[in-house]
Amino acid sequence: MKLHYKDWLRTYTAAKPDPYKSLLRLCQGFAKRYNFSQRVPMHTKLAELEMTRIRDEFSATFWNKYNERPLADILNADETAVYYDMPPGKIWAEIGKSAKVDVSQKHSDRITALLTCRADGSRN
Repeated sequence: MKLHYKDWLRTYTAAKPDPYKSLLRLCQGFAKRYNFSQRVPMHTKLAELEMTRIRDEFSATFWNKYNERPLADILNADETAVYYDMPPGKIWAEIGKSAKVDVSQKHSDRITALLTCRADGSRN
């Protein structure tokens, strides 16, 4: 906005009692309405062209090896951790009283979920 819409930004913020908060709410509303999410930028060790080359080589190798198989037999799998019974990050405690928690309350339990989808999109 600062680079491409300077005049609009100046006009918008001039009429606001707290320009930063107003602009932040505007951007958050836009993000929610159009299904954007805030993410942490990730840095890769490889250049984009190198990653594209590796992906293409893997794809070619995979399909050369499994091209005879029906698509329903090819599964894409993703393993992810699911944490439950999470210990609280903060707790309420009376002023002047202890806020200690039992050792058994400090760790969460975890299971692993395996998510799969078939290459043909079927659910069977």
